[in-house]
Amino acid sequence: MGYANSGLGSAALLYNRDVPMSEDQSTFSTSDMGYVLFCTVGIMILTPAIGMFYGGTLKRKNIIQILFQSYMVTALITVQWFLFGYSLAVSPSASHVLGNFSWGALTHIGVGPYVEGGTIPSIIYFTFSAFFPIATVQIFVGAIAERSRLLPSLVVGFIWCTVVYCPLAYSTWCAKGFLYNLGALDFAGGGPVHIASGGASLAYSFFIGKRKDWLDPKTKKEYEPQNTVITFIGVSIIWFSWLCFNSGTLLAVNTRTGYIMANTQIAASSALLAFVAVDYAFTRKWSLIAACEGAVAGLVNITPSCGFYTPYWAFITSLFVGGCCRLAYRFNEKTGIDDTTRSFIIHGFGGILGSICLGVFASPFIAGTDGVTEIDGGWIFHHWKQMGYQFAGWTTCFFWSLGATYIICFVIDKIPGLKIKADENLEAMGADFFEMAENDGNYVDAMYPQFSLKAIQGDAYDDYELGNINVLDGLGEGTGSSVSDERHDKSMHDMKVISS
Repeated sequence: MGYANSGLGSAALLYNRDVPMSEDQSTFSTSDMGYVLFCTVGIMILTPAIGMFYGGTLKRKNIIQILFQSYMVTALITVQWFLFGYSLAVSPSASHVLGNFSWGALTHIGVGPYVEGGTIPSIIYFTFSAFFPIATVQIFVGAIAERSRLLPSLVVGFIWCTVVYCPLAYSTWCAKGFLYNLGALDFAGGGPVHIASGGASLAYSFFIGKRKDWLDPKTKKEYEPQNTVITFIGVSIIWFSWLCFNSGTLLAVNTRTGYIMANTQIAASSALLAFVAVDYAFTRKWSLIAACEGAVAGLVNITPSCGFYTPYWAFITSLFVGGCCRLAYRFNEKTGIDDTTRSFIIHGFGGILGSICLGVFASPFIAGTDGVTEIDGGWIFHHWKQMGYQFAGWTTCFFWSLGATYIICFVIDKIPGLKIKADENLEAMGADFFEMAENDGNYVDAMYPQFSLKAIQGDAYDDYELGNINVLDGLGEGTGSSVSDERHDKSMHDMKVISS
């Protein structure tokens, strides 16, 4: 038996139980390897699902950009993780904050287990762990929605993963990490994943600035979700993936794995109910978007605590966090920070509440159901120091991410060609028109005559908007979306009818 603050820490204890260090591969467990490989496949679809979750809440003219971004983030962070991110986040090092480059490009990992005596090889853990930073980056770079450029967001995400995620992951989960040694509990990523991405989203949104007429009552209808079905599908996939995300973190199959799975399901369900109930109390209408965001809030709450809670406390704390996240809806309006995807409220605020609750209700009994893990528990077990450890953990993750993200944005914005805030063309015409080769064709057919009418009348659109009409017609220069010949001919006919 021994202390462990996370799924990874407990996995290390499991691996070291009475196994000769020289018998590396003889310790492999086909059941453990099979389950972790299954969970890896399950969390691979998490990031595209986040893109769907966000995309459905946006105007139709911006959906393709966010979906494309989710694929680009997956590819880019995978390469970063392969080249040096994995090594910086998990390699053995004398540092208390960051690993070294010894495992860069997967050199020197060999064919043995991740830790001596382990039941899965290092190469399996590499792939599984890659999807943690991938999802984390997508959570916050989605803040570009409806008013920012794609390329700078990818550059910001790459740098952020290196200077924010990797140090936080190492500090929280590695044996020499300062938060690990302090005693901060975090089973599957409440700090490095949710709190860090929430802080990053807040800083990124503040740097980008508000959308035009964002709080204008006259344009409120324009900012309502345009495709709730896509959001529903996205969150359904996220829910499935999160069961794999949390339960796979133990890297083993035992009784504790069952508790992790049960706690995750209970948390998502109870937070959904609380979120919807509070939303209905305000609006007197049932909302599918509220149900989706409530489920995500529950998943956020349970991420750091899924391996430490009894199911009862998973239920109670998720009711609390789900209701609080809905009550925090007005944060954006009160502060004037246009966090388009509400990532700070759901992931940042929800993650902080989840970490605080963990300091109260962490159970030594549940932690010990794997047969090797020992913790002192939370306040209900009279371990009063645990709240201080949790405070150190979430403040480190939040404020480091908040400050570093703003500095990264400030520096990137000064580089020619990487200006983060897009000009008014993108916001007026939509990111799909302005940056992407594809768009929602039905939206183009429906809206093109309106663009044409306003351009002809000249009473609502100025020169830059007329220039965008030319881009759509193929008459001007720019990076706007291409329009088929049939659509172009139809639009020209509409313009003639309008002008006559």
